Amino acid sequence: MTLTMLNAAVALANDVGAKAIVSFIEPIEFTCDIPIIWVKDLQLDVLRDLTMHDILEISERHLHDAAVQIYIAQKYEIGTVIGVFPYAILIYDISQGKEFISVKEFDDLVPRGVMSAILQLALEIAVEGREGRSIGTAFIIGNTEDIGCHSHSAIINPYQGHRKEVRDITNRDNWESVKEFAQLDGVFVVDTTGSIQSAGRYLDIKGEDLNLPHGLGGRHRAIASLTRIVPSIGVTISESGGTVRVFKNGECCLTIRSDVRIRN
Repeated sequence: MTLTMLNAAVALANDVGAKAIVSFIEPIEFTCDIPIIWVKDLQLDVLRDLTMHDILEISERHLHDAAVQIYIAQKYEIGTVIGVFPYAILIYDISQGKEFISVKEFDDLVPRGVMSAILQLALEIAVEGREGRSIGTAFIIGNTEDIGCHSHSAIINPYQGHRKEVRDITNRDNWESVKEFAQLDGVFVVDTTGSIQSAGRYLDIKGEDLNLPHGLGGRHRAIASLTRIVPSIGVTISESGGTVRVFKNGECCLTIRSDVRIRN
């Protein structure tokens, strides 16, 4: 079945000129001229008990979530990809994804490379947690002097005095320390060059009069409020559910599920 679905996906990809195949089925040894992006650790056995309408609806949602991550990872920004599932094959236009315009809109405040690194790191924190437990944390990216006017530190800043190289959030070698400090209360402050300025920072702001999804906690509301006052981007990781959210101008403009992960 797996080989049959993959062969059918390749044939369709060739017909429509797709840039890649996004596979939600069990990885196997398979070679073709079109790049294959495997989605990891996603169990779709439940699909077999659903109607075809439900199968297509769930598959389309999963493919959209994967396409957001493909975009964030800077693999493809435009073009068509083919999604192959145990019971369906879908065509997806990356540039038409309803949330991609939100990703592009961050470029005026935060360089694409910095934003991409923070979102990929946030997804890893959401999936892995720390020491066997889920954790929630947040990043605020912008002018650190402006952010400092609306925040304070209740602990010794673990990044103070360290060389810029070890504070560079775009360097994956520094992510392990970020994951360790993510267990602290408060948020990370990152400047627009991707240099982490502080961790464990508390925001002195109330989340009032915000148009946010129901159920978001104080950290999310404080981050959202700060992005409305200071030109900045906020990224939060929910301890419950591991959802990554991005805030700008006081609004949640992007939501990424951590249970759909593409293999690097």
